[in-house]
Amino acid sequence: MPLILKSTYGHKKVIQNMPHSSKTLETPGPTSFALGFIVICLVVFLLHQAAAIMIPFVIAVFVWYLINAIARGLGRMKFRKKSLPRTFCFILAQVLLVAGIWFVYKLISVNAADVIRAAPVYQKKFTDFLSTVLTQMPEAYRPSLQDTAGLLDVGGFITALVKTFSGVAGKTLVVLFYTGFLLYEQRFFGRKLKEMAGGKEREQHVHAVVRNIESHVQRYILVKTAVSVTTGISTWLLLLVFDIDFAPFWGVMACILTFIQYVGPFAAVVLPSIVAVVQLGSFSQGVMVLYGLCLIQLFWAGFVDRRIEGTTMTLSPIFIIFSLAAWAMIWGVPGMFLSVPILAMITIILAQFPSTRPLSILMTKTGELDEDHHGRKA
Repeated sequence: MPLILKSTYGHKKVIQNMPHSSKTLETPGPTSFALGFIVICLVVFLLHQAAAIMIPFVIAVFVWYLINAIARGLGRMKFRKKSLPRTFCFILAQVLLVAGIWFVYKLISVNAADVIRAAPVYQKKFTDFLSTVLTQMPEAYRPSLQDTAGLLDVGGFITALVKTFSGVAGKTLVVLFYTGFLLYEQRFFGRKLKEMAGGKEREQHVHAVVRNIESHVQRYILVKTAVSVTTGISTWLLLLVFDIDFAPFWGVMACILTFIQYVGPFAAVVLPSIVAVVQLGSFSQGVMVLYGLCLIQLFWAGFVDRRIEGTTMTLSPIFIIFSLAAWAMIWGVPGMFLSVPILAMITIILAQFPSTRPLSILMTKTGELDEDHHGRKA
C-alpha cells in the first residue's frame, strides 16, 4: 500500500515501495509553529511571574540530586571490606549537605552588611587609584574619568551581587523545605513509574532511561559542586595569605560564580583583584593576587574539571551564552547562576531519546556525548 503524504495546502504525494503502511501523515504547517511559539511564550511568562516560587524549587532539585550523588559516592566506600549501609549513607549525605548550606548561609548573612557598607569606600579608593593611573597615560590617548566611571562601578556591582546572594540565602529554609518533600516523595517514584508505564516491557525501558538520566545528572552536579567548592576554598586561602578583607566572603563568591562558565570565573578573579589593589595600594601586589586567582581557576575549573568530567559533556559556548541571556531575562541574576546547570540537565535528558538526540549533540561543544554504563551512547 503506498504511503500518502498530505500537505497543509491539500496536495497529496504518493510514495511507492513502502509496504505495510497506509497511514496518512500531515507535515507541520504554519499553525503548528504558531501554536508552539505561543506555548513557549506562555511558559516563559509563567516562569517569570512565578520566579519567587520556581527559583527555590529549582535549587531544591539540584540539592536533591546532590544528596543522592553524595550518598551513592559514600556507598562505594569500604569500611572493613564492607560497603556502608545505604540508609546510613543517605542520612550522612543529608547531614553533610545541610551543614554546608547552613555554613554558607551564615557566612553570607554575617558578611553581607559589612561588604555593603565597605563597597562605597572601595569605590572611592578605586576611583582615586584610577585617576592616578590615567594621569600617567599620554594625553592623546587618555580617557576622562567620567567616561570610565560608569563602566567601572565596582561598588555598585559588589552591592548588587551581595544583595542577590543575600536574597537567595534568605530563602534557605524554603529550599530545605522543598528538598525535604522531594526526599520524601523519592520512595514512591518507582511505583509511580510502574503505574504510568502500563506494561512490563515499557516499564523496564522507562526505568532504564530514568536511571541513565539520574546517573548522568548526579555525576554532573557532583563534579561541578566538588570543583566549585575546591575553587572557593583555594581562593579563600590565597586571599588570606595576602590578608585581603572579607576573604571568606570572596571564597564563597568564587564557589558560586564558578557555576557560570566564562562570565563567573572572570568576575571571581577580577573583583577580589580590584579589592586587593585598592586595599594594599600596590599595583604589583594586585597583579600577584590576579595571577594567583587565574592559576586557581585554570587548574580547578579548567584542568581538573575537564579531566574528571571529560570533554564529551562540554557544552557549546553559543548555547551557554544564549542560556545565560535567556535565564537572566526570566529570573534575573539568580537565573544566570542556574542557567548552565539547567542547560546541562536538558542536554542529558534530550540525549536519552532518539528523536531529540540530534538536538543534544548540537548543544555540546565537540558533538560527542558520554557513553553510559553499557558501552553505548547515552
